Amino acid sequence: MKTKNFVQLIGYLGEDPEIHTTTSGHTLAHLRLATDRYHKKEDGTTTTKTTWHDIKAWNKIARILPDNFIKGSHVLIEGEIEYRTFLDHVGHKRYITEIKAFTILNLDR
Repeated sequence: MKTKNFVQLIGYLGEDPEIHTTTSGHTLAHLRLATDRYHKKEDGTTTTKTTWHDIKAWNKIARILPDNFIKGSHVLIEGEIEYRTFLDHVGHKRYITEIKAFTILNLDR
């Protein structure tokens, strides 16, 4: 294997999934996932750093989300990292990093 684009995240949903239907009829879901990193300081106290991830899921996966996932759900997500650019409302180039999910499991059950 020469290259691989794979990511696995375990965290909590920051909001209910947002579901949209594209003009071509495809179903798209957007999720916000929080993961935490803990660091123990020399004085024994622990600090937490939360990282927010933008997740998108398409079609079959997207359609099952509303009935199975809500804000606060503990989930495992597997997918790949995608980068894209767009022009904002004043013409500035913006960059977005997203995870395209191909597996989403509910760990609450």
